[in-house]
Amino acid sequence: MAYLEFCSNCGEKNEFGNSEGRNRFHCAHCGAIHYENPKPAATLICPKDDYILLVKRAFEPAKGAWSLPGGFMELNETIEMTAERELLEETALKGKVKNRLGHCSHYNTVFGDVLLIGFIVFIESFSNLTPGDDASEAELFYIDNLPPVAFPCHQKFLDMYLQKINHKPGGKDKQ
Repeated sequence: MAYLEFCSNCGEKNEFGNSEGRNRFHCAHCGAIHYENPKPAATLICPKDDYILLVKRAFEPAKGAWSLPGGFMELNETIEMTAERELLEETALKGKVKNRLGHCSHYNTVFGDVLLIGFIVFIESFSNLTPGDDASEAELFYIDNLPPVAFPCHQKFLDMYLQKINHKPGGKDKQ
């Protein structure tokens, strides 16, 4: 396997096996451990009155399923910059991060370990809403009639948001 084949510290060939109680790539020559860390991603709650923006996924994983907008952090970005860039790429909308909701981790069969950071994003105007990038559709859904979302972490962020705004299904919100 070419992945982490050589040590970034001394250049010797790595081994995959037990090191410090876990199976991982490490160098038997110099002792360096080559950690595999989760990939950070931003996940967005974009409310408009009693509606929430969802996008339909154009690619795997979960192609064709609804999800919250978001995506992976790139080099030289803050996680807030990631949120705003991903919103623009997926929906053609400009928004500003308002609050951080929390975080959620999961293992993804395509990208490995992912660390999602949930944000509430303020969007001044939804008039340019157009799916783009890896979204085949983008739509506002009534808060009490959301379709199932593709990923458990996305549902967790929706639940966090509804709790934050004290939303009672079918009832009035207290903000």
